[in-house]
Amino acid sequence: MNLKISYNWLREYFKTNQSVTDFAKEFSLKSQSVEKIKLIGQGLGGVVVGKILEIEKHPNADRLSLAKVDIGRRKPLELIFGQMAKVVVGDQLPVAVAPVKLPTGIEVQAANIHGVNSEGMFCLNSELGLSDRDEVMFFDASVAPGTSIVDALKLNDYLLEIEVTSNRPDAMSVVGLAREAAAVFGKKFLYREPKPSLVIPAKAGIQAAGSPIRSGMTKNKQNLLLKVEVKEPKLCPRYQAMVMTNVKVGPSPLWLQMRLILAGLRPINNLVDITNYVLLELGQPLHVFDYDKLNGQKIIVRPAKNGEKIMALDGKNYDLNENNLIIADQQNPVAIAGVMGGEFSATTAETKTIVFESANFQPLTVRKTTRAINLRSESSDLFEKGLSTFSTKLAILRAVELTQKLADGEVASSLIDLGAKAALPTKINFDLANVKQYLALEIPEDKIRKILESLGFKVKGKKILNLEVPWWRANDITAQHDIIEEIARIYGYDELPRTLPSGELPGLVEDSSFAWESLAKNLLVGWGFTEVYNYSMVSAQLLTDLDFPVKKAVRIANPLNEEMAYLRLTLLPQILVNIKINQKNFSRLKIFELSHVYLTENNKLPKELLRLTAAVGGGKDNFLAVKGIAELLLEKFGINNYQFKITDENCPIWEKGKGLDVYQENNFLGQFGLIRSDVLEKFDLDFPVACLDFDFTTLVKLANKQKIYVPMPEFPDVNRDLAIVVDQKITWQEVSELVNQSNPLLEKVEYLSTFVSPALGENKKSLAFRLTFRAPDRTLKVEEVEAVVEKVVSSLEKKFGARLR
Repeated sequence: MNLKISYNWLREYFKTNQSVTDFAKEFSLKSQSVEKIKLIGQGLGGVVVGKILEIEKHPNADRLSLAKVDIGRRKPLELIFGQMAKVVVGDQLPVAVAPVKLPTGIEVQAANIHGVNSEGMFCLNSELGLSDRDEVMFFDASVAPGTSIVDALKLNDYLLEIEVTSNRPDAMSVVGLAREAAAVFGKKFLYREPKPSLVIPAKAGIQAAGSPIRSGMTKNKQNLLLKVEVKEPKLCPRYQAMVMTNVKVGPSPLWLQMRLILAGLRPINNLVDITNYVLLELGQPLHVFDYDKLNGQKIIVRPAKNGEKIMALDGKNYDLNENNLIIADQQNPVAIAGVMGGEFSATTAETKTIVFESANFQPLTVRKTTRAINLRSESSDLFEKGLSTFSTKLAILRAVELTQKLADGEVASSLIDLGAKAALPTKINFDLANVKQYLALEIPEDKIRKILESLGFKVKGKKILNLEVPWWRANDITAQHDIIEEIARIYGYDELPRTLPSGELPGLVEDSSFAWESLAKNLLVGWGFTEVYNYSMVSAQLLTDLDFPVKKAVRIANPLNEEMAYLRLTLLPQILVNIKINQKNFSRLKIFELSHVYLTENNKLPKELLRLTAAVGGGKDNFLAVKGIAELLLEKFGINNYQFKITDENCPIWEKGKGLDVYQENNFLGQFGLIRSDVLEKFDLDFPVACLDFDFTTLVKLANKQKIYVPMPEFPDVNRDLAIVVDQKITWQEVSELVNQSNPLLEKVEYLSTFVSPALGENKKSLAFRLTFRAPDRTLKVEEVEAVVEKVVSSLEKKFGARLR
């Protein structure tokens, strides 16, 4: 997560005279990485604050206006402007005085526009390079016309873009980063906890009552109520709220607006801006409700009901279900917990009484909600990483303090505080001897103490230190190795001695499944195949085209579109799409994919299985090609005694009689076959395609990892080629199984070809095969071989009615 902050803002909490580049270098080495540095006011010297004295329509252009602007000179500046934000006489805003070139590359020149001279230009924030939004920044009367906006906005500063690692939500704020910087540079941390006045004026008269843990209530003399109830304390460990009244809603002061703009946030009004400012400053999300818009003046933290809806602050409606935690009033949802507030309870210019919310939500709950409704925010990003329950009070008190200063708000209730308050701090006994053992460096004890104390640890004891982990690091630091890491990074990794490792180096233990994956991929590539990668999501239509049941596929809860609405049951559809796309460029295609498929089971979580699918398209004998690939793969995996069975039960897209399942005993290994012609037509394929589809997980499980080596044969082999005529229903598997039983001298049986011709007889075919004979202790005689051949032919005649060609 990247955070954009002002260097001057950061330095309010620790004093340093370091240049920004020196700061960035050292801070990146010892804490979080500074990715970018930008000089904020560069190129804005020619932009000043201008006060509009007069506005009139352009005499020769309907869509243009002419303004006279006071920029601190004797003579007002005349300029022409178009359809920008609504401005009126008396407004003060940025003016680029010609000639000047802005940081965004815009060149402002004096010009005659339709017969009227223009000597400058009103500037939007985007044109000044301050933000990417086309908005106007207005200055109040305290800023004199002609003041450089660099001075008016205190832009003699640098914008730092800092990448904060996801395990450090405590550093995702200005105060968190300043705390780190103070430790890195050995400076005093100057943060002051907020201490607003919590005295309730007599007119407000709202007093707290109710249970301090599960619910809270405030009541005033006019029976105004604010009741807070947390129905799921495990999902919302802490919820704090405070009522303020007599607030004056309006623009925030420029200093606050600028800090938000530079951070990439849009100023709205002082109340909303305060919540965003506290988010940046302390890293704790807040929300503000209009008190008068809460039905029954009641807040309930509860799971949503199935079918409930809410319009969020982004103007969109979201469907909720029981897995989404929400903030509700007596009737309706008013916020999505940890994600975004609702539109109908938001503050407006007419708001007088508000409720500040500062809460802690369980990370997994927020993550589930953001994924389910496809909505993320700065708040949800922080909650998902896990925040401390201690930060809620600091944040709400800071918001109250700022509201008193910037909106004249008055406290109208005591602080309602529900949930965990006194969580015990994490304590670790740390042996100082571990520092030298792990870092190979002797660091003085007083130096170690100073480092740990600068990071917020409470340190007691000697040799064995009794450490109390600061609350903001409780989720991150849990054991001694975490302490060693903290010492090492602040001391400086570059200060650690450079030594070569001693002793024996451990060998690489390779994951067997990855080894088999690499073997399969390398074999297929060596055989002329190209590997493809496809998305795991498919459309219902793609499954239907291959006669796979859509109801068995896992439906994605929040799909990107209907073309990616289901997790795939098989790799075959996308393989065929790949062939369709590439068939124009190749006369023969050989592709494969080794990836996961997802199968549903009744009342169980879906199963994720690894499949290997390969396809051969174009050319001749595609079926025999994939059969050969299947046999070679099984051979390389050391899987023997497998059988082929003609069936289309496991895959509905094979041509009849051209689909084979592969088994080893009762283990289903996969299948291969020739794709039906009607399926090819659905995919607009111009040539035959054959595919193999293996259960790779089962292949790996049955793979023979031990290689058995035997001596080279001492005696020659003898080959005999035979061709027999049998019924077409007789399969090669049946023939080969029978032939292999004939004699121990028969070493191997190889299929050669199949031939069909009317000359052979009706429903007849010819099978050609090769017999290889060898004896381990002698050279075979012709008589021995012929005797076995006669026995083979006799067996085939008896069982299948075969005859030699």
